[in-house]
Amino acid sequence: MALVVTATLLVPATPASAAGQPVTICFKVGEIGGRPIFDCHTIVLPEFKPKPIGPVECLSCPPVFDLWDRIDPEKRFEYLDRLGQGLSLLGEAAQAVDPVKAKHLRELATETFRSSAKLLGGSDVKLGQVGWADLKNEKFHGDPDPQPSLVASGENLAIGLGLMQKALGDPEPEPNIAAAMARFDQAYKDLGTLFAG
Repeated sequence: MALVVTATLLVPATPASAAGQPVTICFKVGEIGGRPIFDCHTIVLPEFKPKPIGPVECLSCPPVFDLWDRIDPEKRFEYLDRLGQGLSLLGEAAQAVDPVKAKHLRELATETFRSSAKLLGGSDVKLGQVGWADLKNEKFHGDPDPQPSLVASGENLAIGLGLMQKALGDPEPEPNIAAAMARFDQAYKDLGTLFAG
């Protein structure tokens, strides 16, 4: 059984897209036999000079968000996968040169975040912990001294999902959607800070 699921939503570079630096981020979905299951996504960030950001024992390990929720474990992968897809789309929108394409990608990201929140039903989501995914050795390295931008990114993702959940049951959802998207935008910027140092 595959313990790592990778979802990439990168569109091939076109004249309407700026370059950008693809990075990998992961969500911890659960465990099987004591081994972590990760759902990993490629996010395009503004260009930066690459540097190792993981722990000494795994300098190339991608960052991991371990979110706490009360959702049925069978639905956990799907909501986390959509959350990662939303972040991927935000990255594409941020790097798009064509404003029409950027708007379209942002609308897709908004809808993807909404569908993630819908899968949660009434479950709260909070950031449990952050760490690093050792994909080669199938290990999760918890971070005893987490980088502030990684923690901030995870907290903004959780708050954004909560706001999107409020929007689902609101006859006037736009303010909550706008507030949720501001949190997701900040989570994306926090990742840029993490990788750019």
